[in-house]
Amino acid sequence: MRGKKILLIIFGLVILLAVLLLLLRRHQPAVANVASAPDGTFVMQVEKPLFSLRAPWDLPRAIFGDRDPDLRITQTNPGLHFGAVTPDRLELTADGGWDLLIEADGQGQLNGGTRLVFPISFGGGSFIFNCRHADRSIGYYKITPRGDKLDGDFLLRVTQCKNTKSGKNTSGLPPFPVRGSFKGLPRTVRAEDR
Repeated sequence: MRGKKILLIIFGLVILLAVLLLLLRRHQPAVANVASAPDGTFVMQVEKPLFSLRAPWDLPRAIFGDRDPDLRITQTNPGLHFGAVTPDRLELTADGGWDLLIEADGQGQLNGGTRLVFPISFGGGSFIFNCRHADRSIGYYKITPRGDKLDGDFLLRVTQCKNTKSGKNTSGLPPFPVRGSFKGLPRTVRAEDR
């Protein structure tokens, strides 16, 4: 009887420790701080839900290690191209199926046109998801101008995804948080602003 109590106490402590680590991990930024980086630095991370779309052997790396490096793009990604970089809009594409459009109101609030297309692998297959921003009350697009360059960071929470290969909706999946930062990107002028 005493052995069972000790085993239950140990099991409870392990679960408590795991929950605490998950909570701490959840509040750590997924992208590096680019404040001390050189101009032209860009990093964006799509966070796959912790307990969904993962093989069981991936959980320790997701909890304790580098979470989903295949869902990260930086200024060094092949084919990375910025369309518009303004205080109310960010457009970029990259090889592999990446396509980001952020529309904001100039005060940091995201608009309904915000979307992300990104490649993802799970369950032995590769897919490209086309997702819309989930909720206007969650997320932001904060910009700091420095002359003709812009620094900024953003947070999206995309849902309403569609598999672009099959055309099927991915209903039932949890939202994908998307965090990004950039420093010293040249401000662009769109044709309609001229």
